[in-house]
Amino acid sequence: MSTAQKDSLNIQVQGHRGERGNLPENSIPAFLGALRKGVDVLELDVVISKDQQVVVSHEPVMLPLYMLTPEGDSIATEDAEKYNLYTMDYAKIKQFDGGSKGNVRFPQQQKMKTYKPLLSEVFETVAATIKAESLKPVKFNIEIKSVPEEYDVFQPQPEAFVALVMQVIQKHTMEAQVNVQSFDPAILEVMHKNYPDIELAYLVGENSYAENKTNLTFQPEIYSPYFKLLDATEVAQIRKDGLKVIPWTVNEPEDIEQVIALEVDAIITDYPERVLEQLK
Repeated sequence: MSTAQKDSLNIQVQGHRGERGNLPENSIPAFLGALRKGVDVLELDVVISKDQQVVVSHEPVMLPLYMLTPEGDSIATEDAEKYNLYTMDYAKIKQFDGGSKGNVRFPQQQKMKTYKPLLSEVFETVAATIKAESLKPVKFNIEIKSVPEEYDVFQPQPEAFVALVMQVIQKHTMEAQVNVQSFDPAILEVMHKNYPDIELAYLVGENSYAENKTNLTFQPEIYSPYFKLLDATEVAQIRKDGLKVIPWTVNEPEDIEQVIALEVDAIITDYPERVLEQLK
């Protein structure tokens, strides 16, 4: 694809969990890092604490892969579920360190002491930084991490979960600046019914668009598949129904190039600088 063709494409860049390739995932430093690089959207995940706070975290437990206890100790793999965030108040959750250990899957990730922030803190800190540094505004792609077998164990029921997340979004008047995504059709059904004005994305990790779309009773605005599920035919099918196509998580230069060639609407990546570079 020529430079002129790339310029004519309006592909948004979404920083996955901030910029997980470079800074601790789902942390304030990672969101600000991605923001300063010029992403269009900050992608993040939310779970719920015992005291009903909306916590930015990909897992509802303290994942041994990158989390340390407040004392700075590693967590044994078999002990992860003892640290169920849904059974812990946020004041306790915040004491755990999500950055000093690093992440072996992302060797260039900078090690630093950090914590799981609240969604409200992310909104407030990003807004303050945009204002202070005259940066371009960003949107937020918020994933509600939900698994049916974990209802009432690691998370609330869908109705309650959605209501808690929407309280924070509405309190910060962010309705127009967010979309909500989930792998769990039940979450999307509740969102669609109770908050019809919020843009929704259906996340999928397997099967074709034709199969997956039958899991919902309505058509969301965005279809968000694992990038390897896409080819030109699949993109054409999704486009025919009028949905945006936003694949995840595209990190390697050759994969980024292939996905750009499919003319998707946005690319979710752990390395925003790589996608921004290729789009230039």
